[in-house]
Amino acid sequence: MSAASRPRLVLLSLILFAASAVAAAIVYMRSAPDPAQSVRRAWARHGVDKPNVVLITLDTTRADHLGSYGHSEARTPATDALARAGVRFTQAATPVPLTLPAHASMMTGLYPTYHGVRLNGTTALSQDRTTMAEVFTHAGYQTGAFIGAFVLDSRWGLNQGFGVYDDQFDLHKFRHLDLAGVQRRGDEVMDRALDWLEGHKQGPFFAWVHLYDAHSPYEPPEPLLSEFRNRGLAGLYDGEIAFADQQVARCISWLQRSGLDSRTVVVVAGDHGEALGSHGEGTHGYFVYDYALHVPLIISTPIDDLRGVRVDEQVSLVDVFPTVLALAGLDVPGRVHGRSLVPLMFGVTPEHPAYAYGESMTPSVQYGWSPLHCLRSPRYKFVQAPRPELYDLAADPDESHNIIREQQDVARRMSDELKRVMDDTGRDAPAPEVANLDRETLQRLASLGYVGGASPGSKPATASGTLADPKDRLAAFVEVQRAGELMGRDEYGPAVEALEAALKEDPSMPQARVMLASCYSEMGRTSDARNQFDSVLKDDPRSIAALIGLANVMLAQGQTSDVIALCNRTLSLDDRNTQAYTLLGDVYIGRHEPARALPYLEKAVQIQPKLTQNQVNLAACLIEVKNLSRAQQMLEAVLSSHPRFPGAQFNLGVLYEEQGRPQEARTAYEAEVANYPTSFKARFNLGKTLAQLEDWPGSIAQMREVVRIAPRRSEGYLFLARGLLHETAAPLDETERLVQQGLGLADTADLKALGWFLMADIFNRRHQPEQMNAALKNARQAAAVKGAPRETSQRN
Repeated sequence: MSAASRPRLVLLSLILFAASAVAAAIVYMRSAPDPAQSVRRAWARHGVDKPNVVLITLDTTRADHLGSYGHSEARTPATDALARAGVRFTQAATPVPLTLPAHASMMTGLYPTYHGVRLNGTTALSQDRTTMAEVFTHAGYQTGAFIGAFVLDSRWGLNQGFGVYDDQFDLHKFRHLDLAGVQRRGDEVMDRALDWLEGHKQGPFFAWVHLYDAHSPYEPPEPLLSEFRNRGLAGLYDGEIAFADQQVARCISWLQRSGLDSRTVVVVAGDHGEALGSHGEGTHGYFVYDYALHVPLIISTPIDDLRGVRVDEQVSLVDVFPTVLALAGLDVPGRVHGRSLVPLMFGVTPEHPAYAYGESMTPSVQYGWSPLHCLRSPRYKFVQAPRPELYDLAADPDESHNIIREQQDVARRMSDELKRVMDDTGRDAPAPEVANLDRETLQRLASLGYVGGASPGSKPATASGTLADPKDRLAAFVEVQRAGELMGRDEYGPAVEALEAALKEDPSMPQARVMLASCYSEMGRTSDARNQFDSVLKDDPRSIAALIGLANVMLAQGQTSDVIALCNRTLSLDDRNTQAYTLLGDVYIGRHEPARALPYLEKAVQIQPKLTQNQVNLAACLIEVKNLSRAQQMLEAVLSSHPRFPGAQFNLGVLYEEQGRPQEARTAYEAEVANYPTSFKARFNLGKTLAQLEDWPGSIAQMREVVRIAPRRSEGYLFLARGLLHETAAPLDETERLVQQGLGLADTADLKALGWFLMADIFNRRHQPEQMNAALKNARQAAAVKGAPRETSQRN
């Protein structure tokens, strides 16, 4: 063969080799296993028809603070082991850096643009949305959720589909209900979860365990506190994550000991991250930088092909819903924005690169500034703001250098894609569902500005006419956050200073103005509180928070006609506002018109059926209208679930009095006093009931406590004096002083009549007939105003 022919032969060989390689590739692609089929065959090999699923969400956990994501100082052996044994997604992102919206997206596969839960506290997940738990329940699974923070309480809608939703938080020890502050330690949450799992070993089960420990304040238990405290704030944060990891380890150990690890999918996901001071933000929920949006996502299964897999494509928490269902062999019902990640887990490369959408509505809804929307890929992040931002995440993971001028084409493409995503995911979105909150919760949330937001007319504008850029309002945001912390500690003076400083920078902030009015009210500055609420309503007549806040101020001042008008205005804007209904009920109860109060209190319970203060209020009203059997059923139902619920035992005591059962009334009042020793009403009614039972020493002891607890109330003085007069050796001088004090404080005809009758008794014992007759005359005159004095109980 000539040298000249060799190149042609070599070329022909290469062509034939290439052709055969292409053909082989085509054959391989055609015969490549379908991921869904692979999953079904893998479960069949394990003899599993319906695999169990455990979803563990790590609240406030950044991806870059786990060992498996490269943090050398992390103490996260359990999650690291899961990552090695399963699938680790390196580019997972949350759609919202807040707990409730992020979990709503995880549980539905929908972006907040459609499901409508944009913030913590203001809206609930609609009953019309289909949750992961509902799909599992429909498929015959036992379902249980175990919640570490009040922000995910069932009243915000995530309980849909769960047979057990463990969210019992003692809210009554919190004067101001900071959503972020009411929590349970991870070991308590995991204890409850493992107890439930122990009773459901036969499966199939879907369990969701929410661990809130990494949320501020960072106070890991010993010995982790001692180990991490010298590493500064970030070290304490790592300590909390280490504690949460220990709880993950307990769950994995239980699955292994129970022999269920070979038939269970375990998903570990962060809901959002934490700033730790980056970009000037202390915690999270304001900006959309990666410290808040980049989260861990790990899926571990017993499927051999899914061991030690790393996925570097962009994914989102909205993908958790369809992915978990796919791994369990279940179909995704209805509309979702997420996609199953099972193909990626099996190494199938997507045809088109994916993006993850993110948003922060906090600056907009609560402060009246511009919202923040962003689009993320593994390489770039585009942030839509009055001054838009673009970051090269690969070269600049801290997002310190905005390259939008250098990469205008990239920014333009991502801006267009962001608009398309928002349009597509928000198309035909239903109106958000207002959270069905009881009056007590609303009052506590409203005091911190959580409930109600800005309307377009009250949003401040920059000189260019656009909404203020959150980057320019960070200092004001920080002051409002600090004010909220101060209010939680009842430090209203410093909170007012912080709020007034924030309002100097931006006088139009709705949340700050409502909080300031709440502070004034707590400090007794009623006129200032009214003026502040009036100012908010002048700018935004539709502000529910201001309408309800002003109604509460008016109610405290006894201006009930104004309360009725304000509540009716509120209901014209929101006909499901339970606080307006309960305020109207309060007005008519105070006017001694329980029949008029009843329909309003019924409506409040109809809207919010969860056992809360609404139930107790309605039961108290039912007692007034003599529907005792229904009232008793309601109170007993409350106490069966909440044995220490304030007012429940008290009202049960009132009911027993109405039924002529003083011994049972005594027991109920004693239970209320044991739970709440400073309850004026409970002690007073207990003292009065003891007197009825001829236990005068016991009655006198209770009335002395009543005087100590409520020195500005006349009842304690008068009934203490009455008790002393039943003692044969009653000190008349002391008794007379008590009656005089009671008469000086008495503000009703009944109490004045009682006081003068007691004075007549004293003068009679002193053999002073003229003074006795004068006292009797005063007593009859007082009694004539509203009839004879009645020995009624205090009412709730």
